[in-house]
Amino acid sequence: MKNKNSFHSIVIILVFLFAYYGRKTLASSIGMPFESSFAKIAYVYGWWVVPVIIAIGILYGFGNIFKELRLDKGIMIGFLFSLVTVLPMLLSSIIMGEFNHEISGMKLLHKTVIAGFFEEFLFRGFLFGLLFRKAGWGFIPSSLLGALIFGIAHIYQGANPSQSIGVFLVTFSGAVWFAWLFIEWKENLWVPIFLHILMNFSWVAFDVASTALGGALPNVFRVITIALTVIATIMYNKRKDRFRIGRQQLIVNRDYVGR
Repeated sequence: MKNKNSFHSIVIILVFLFAYYGRKTLASSIGMPFESSFAKIAYVYGWWVVPVIIAIGILYGFGNIFKELRLDKGIMIGFLFSLVTVLPMLLSSIIMGEFNHEISGMKLLHKTVIAGFFEEFLFRGFLFGLLFRKAGWGFIPSSLLGALIFGIAHIYQGANPSQSIGVFLVTFSGAVWFAWLFIEWKENLWVPIFLHILMNFSWVAFDVASTALGGALPNVFRVITIALTVIATIMYNKRKDRFRIGRQQLIVNRDYVGR
């Protein structure tokens, strides 16, 4: 079992690195073969989807791809939970911000729905999810690995070193938070997906801030949204008496291996 977990860990990490960095690494030799915005987006995220599907299919069976990514869970639960908890951010953005009329429909779709879905698909569903559930990694190492890469990927948003550090800390913490919600809501990937989409929408559509760091007042409502998700999740699991991440899953996850 230990050798199997090690092998799966290596495959999952290598496939993730290829999916996430492959196009960027080979960009100078490959270039962008498409002109239209939609084709460009499909091409970019195709680099993420194809390796992931092949890897999951080989390791766990092609008929189990949706199941292993936890996309077979309750989509409506994920949407309703996210909508209710993100309301403070949405309402505050509508009131304090101004709809960004300069952003195109395709760009808005890309920065909210498409980016939100595929980032959760790759980071939480594939990298974190499989390391935690299949390869025996505990919550701390599996979530921190993805959070570290996720945070580093967003530091370009900072205009100076202090802003870059702030952006890194915000996105790093958000990645750990998304991972925790994913597991505690019965491994439902739609929970972080819709949260990611709606939070991005409130930030981008109403031009609240140009980076993930944001300003003081918008962050107050972001903290309220985060607090609501944590409180609702704790109350839900306490009532059901079924917290999914306990002490025995923090460092090494013996309970979830092979599920």
